[in-house]
Amino acid sequence: MQGALKIFTLARIPVYVHWSFSLLAFFLLYYGWYAQMDGVSFLIFLVLFLALFISVILHEYGHALTARHYGVKTKDIILLPIGGLARLEKLPKKPLQEFVVAAAGPVVNLIIALLLGIILWFEYNGEIGRIFSTRGTLILRWHRVIPMLFVLNLSLAIMNLIPAFPLDGGRILRATLAIKLGRLRATQIASYLGQGFSVFLVGYGIYRQDFMSMILGFFLFSMARKEYRLLKTDNILSSYLIGSAMKKTFPALYINDSLSEFLTSLTVKQQGDFLVLNPVDQSFHGILSAAAIKKLRKKNNTGLLIGAVAESSYPILSPEQNVADGLSVLRSVELDFLPVIRGNEFVGVLDYDSINELLKAKTN
Repeated sequence: MQGALKIFTLARIPVYVHWSFSLLAFFLLYYGWYAQMDGVSFLIFLVLFLALFISVILHEYGHALTARHYGVKTKDIILLPIGGLARLEKLPKKPLQEFVVAAAGPVVNLIIALLLGIILWFEYNGEIGRIFSTRGTLILRWHRVIPMLFVLNLSLAIMNLIPAFPLDGGRILRATLAIKLGRLRATQIASYLGQGFSVFLVGYGIYRQDFMSMILGFFLFSMARKEYRLLKTDNILSSYLIGSAMKKTFPALYINDSLSEFLTSLTVKQQGDFLVLNPVDQSFHGILSAAAIKKLRKKNNTGLLIGAVAESSYPILSPEQNVADGLSVLRSVELDFLPVIRGNEFVGVLDYDSINELLKAKTN
């Protein structure tokens, strides 16, 4: 994805670090200087941060793998300065499934905390309270690492269980309300509660001059509003079929066009994805994506034809599908459009412009 660096893929789910995550490096240096840490304390501080980083990834994999159990794929996991985000391709169909998927993340942190708690129990002969009862417990020394990881994972679980959408607790609340009220009304209520909590968090951050609380509050407010609006849009689009919204004419390339001539003629304004057809019967052949074009520009393309480099592995849509499902698939592949095929016949494309035109017509 744009603005993010892929760090690894595990269980067929790629994990990215957003560029803004680099801001934490400056925060760590600043905090180490502000707290007047010595070399050992700062090293332990970095180790704790890395362990927290891993805990957040495991938290997101809890969501992703549970969603997979219900047949919902996870596009990727993105790490942001304020936490992680497992981007599911769609919501689980049943409220109970969404409840379990939302709860899976905090459960992972609770399991980690439980395992660390067992270690501490045996190490301190059942008197875990002694760890936190003495003065100076925040001094970073190696024997404090496990106790602090215990607290951090417990805090992650508790914080995420706050019933403020889009935190996991808000999603659990949404799933519970959806059983009686339906998903749209449940999302509206959960979203309003989430926005109220976000305003409180921003106010608290301003009062305490806590920059991270303010950033978290703004982020949660934006996410709560956005998700409700997206679901509201999907609710409208689910009433219409792709066949009534698709474009029946669309600019296209042909399989026997010269790739080098096409790349030479391409202007800055024409950047994007291109439909590729067979000129004989106007049948669908594939898509030449903007990402593929960017890579092809760096290679020797003499003698190559468009048909040889166009990709045909992208999903195709049916005119009998509803537009909301089509939009969900379109979002998952990050293309400008997807082909619509009835049987073996290419009949049009569904793109964002056609969806927006439908929405404009139905909401005015």
